[in-house]
Amino acid sequence: MTSGSTFPVGPFRDPEVPSELLARWFHAEERLYPVAMVLPERYETVVRLVGRIAEQLRASCADLPSLVAADAGGRAMAERVASFDPATSDDIDLNMIAGAAFSIRYRELAANRSS
Repeated sequence: MTSGSTFPVGPFRDPEVPSELLARWFHAEERLYPVAMVLPERYETVVRLVGRIAEQLRASCADLPSLVAADAGGRAMAERVASFDPATSDDIDLNMIAGAAFSIRYRELAANRSS
């Protein structure tokens, strides 16, 4: 990135976050909603897990660089959180859950940056 260049902050473009991470996070969150239609009994579990991971990210990632760094452990975080939830089953996509939580935390941090 060149000094002084500006990029619009929005889906897939943010000067502080690699675009491939943003794309993965946003796509994961988008994939959550069809779960409600196809597997409504799983949706409650998925949303609960996403919320718990987002809470952990709020506690551990105070800024975008720390969120980007935490992404490497996102799957492990989802596995850890899911291991404590008795409703978790083997067919729940932990990468989707982690990505959705990161997307939520990204939007919170991006919104706070402009205030």
